[in-house]
Amino acid sequence: MMYGEETYRKEYGKQVEKYLSAFGLTEEDLGKLINSSSDNVREIVRGAVGLSLGKMIKIANVFSMHYYNFADPFHPLPEERHLSLTTRRKIEKRKRIGITVRDNSSLLARELDRLIAEGILNKPITASTLHQLMDERLAKRSPTEITNLLNKRPRNKQIIKLPSKVGKQNLYIHVDFLAPQQQTPSLDLFQSAAEQESKG
Repeated sequence: MMYGEETYRKEYGKQVEKYLSAFGLTEEDLGKLINSSSDNVREIVRGAVGLSLGKMIKIANVFSMHYYNFADPFHPLPEERHLSLTTRRKIEKRKRIGITVRDNSSLLARELDRLIAEGILNKPITASTLHQLMDERLAKRSPTEITNLLNKRPRNKQIIKLPSKVGKQNLYIHVDFLAPQQQTPSLDLFQSAAEQESKG
């Protein structure tokens, strides 16, 4: 079975994240080791950018590996003592100065921004549904936290809370798709089966 380029980018991003986590390095550390920016490394981890073969080789070299082994999720991690001196020094420095705990609140914000970018909010949706579409590492987080992020700048300029609700849950929609929704006499997205049958 062949996968699309996006799937491979995301798979590769997971590998980069796994190696950074295993050796206690940050995206900024890797950026410096491959002469790139931490933002670029973040994009790679998210699978949001394509990579040249040259960039893949540079990343693999940081961990003293062939690029094809680095990309293989079943290939064992190298031992720290086998890494290059430059990488080992970077790991030692990071151990000394410490690593900011990977903040899941920033992961929550990143995942929310990803869903907005992918057009998930082009139709009315609840915070609970958004939560279900997010990275599984956020499973224990609360939809209320998503609501809080939606109510803050800059997202509150992009995402609008609709007057209608599903049960007690608020509905949100991207501002660019608000007009068509408001033009319908009532928000008939959640009609009961009986109503739909009476139309049929």
